[in-house]
Amino acid sequence: MSSTDRVDKLTASDRRLLRQTRDYWRQAGLSTAPTDRVRAEAAVKQAYVAAGLEAPKLFIWLKSPWAGNTCVKLLASDIDWPWQLNTAQVTVWDDVWKQTLKPIEKMLGEAQWATTRKLLRQEADQKIMDKHGHLIEKQVRELFAENLGIYIWRYLRTLTGASVYKHIRESCEGAVKHALEARVSAEVADEIYHELVQPVHQQVFSFVSEPMRQQVPVMAGILAGQQRWDCGLGSHDAGWISYYDYLAKLGLPGTRALDGFRDIALNAGWWWPYEHVCIMTERPSSLQRDNRFRLHCEDAMAMSYNDGWGVFAWHGVLVPPYVVLLPEPLTFDLIENEPNAEVRRVLIERFGLENYLREGNVIKIQQDECGILYRMNLPSEEPIIVVRVKNSTPEPDGSIKEYFLRVPPQMVRARQAVAWTFGLNEDEYQPAIET
Repeated sequence: MSSTDRVDKLTASDRRLLRQTRDYWRQAGLSTAPTDRVRAEAAVKQAYVAAGLEAPKLFIWLKSPWAGNTCVKLLASDIDWPWQLNTAQVTVWDDVWKQTLKPIEKMLGEAQWATTRKLLRQEADQKIMDKHGHLIEKQVRELFAENLGIYIWRYLRTLTGASVYKHIRESCEGAVKHALEARVSAEVADEIYHELVQPVHQQVFSFVSEPMRQQVPVMAGILAGQQRWDCGLGSHDAGWISYYDYLAKLGLPGTRALDGFRDIALNAGWWWPYEHVCIMTERPSSLQRDNRFRLHCEDAMAMSYNDGWGVFAWHGVLVPPYVVLLPEPLTFDLIENEPNAEVRRVLIERFGLENYLREGNVIKIQQDECGILYRMNLPSEEPIIVVRVKNSTPEPDGSIKEYFLRVPPQMVRARQAVAWTFGLNEDEYQPAIET
């Protein structure tokens, strides 16, 4: 395709490429492969330069979006030493401190670093000597380490600068949009969106990244508070990136400004770019979904990271760990005491609707030849309406199976409820043979 070409209609070959691109980016967006830090850092530098910025002076790598978010919170705080943090937050503090010590030493230069260390040691010596005398060398070392940590974090906060994600995204994507203007017909753009971008975005962002984003801001203690999403999602940006990647594969020029974003998505997880520092995170180490592509696992985290953080989910519903792991037998009382309606529905599913109804305060509403209609009133949500039906075909052992089918709360007759399960109204439901 020449640089003067315009795409007004997709050919059969173009549509095959569209499907291949969709599969490629869906796989990339859901990847649990090890992160390639070298390629990811090179891609970030490329994105900075494409946006007219100098490449970051320092990369900080953490193992999960939760850890990355914790680092962002720490940089925005005025905490000097991690005594106020919980164990998981202290781990992030230490990880950042260990990674930044040598780079900051190099930035300061050998002479200034030696002077800084000497001054910090002298301060530690003097404080301990004044308080405890000449016999407490261990406390001197500990106080020196604390002083050094305080210095490193204060320097890091000064070095970081402002968030630049919005600038990088708008500059790079804006340049590409301008270059592609009038080169793609509205009909083709619409087809690409519905056949490529939308399904990738749904499976990667809506079903995976968005539920995870709901869990990331859960912070305890001093770091609690509203989260700002000035960050890229790395592999989870597969949806919108796939659109420009496909146009590039068609041979349209002008997409190179987004090459950095594309390569970040192929090699890393979420990332927080600042003027001089970029916080990078790894991709998940495990990811499990149900047959409708929703996060789901019956005996472990549905998605987990190498630092132990992750999310528990049951058919797309985020749940506390106990719902999946069930450290104690599941009981009717335990379900009733769960305040979250969505979590309670999952617990009912795990317990079994039939068992739950038998143990609850169930009211028989109506009975006819189609079955029996029951209602269970719940104090904090709409009632559970269930129709009890029998399978007309006996099992091999001669037994007749019964089923409890949940139906909308407006059902008032068993026939009406059974008809609803077939997508019919009561008058239309006239089964000749029931199965």
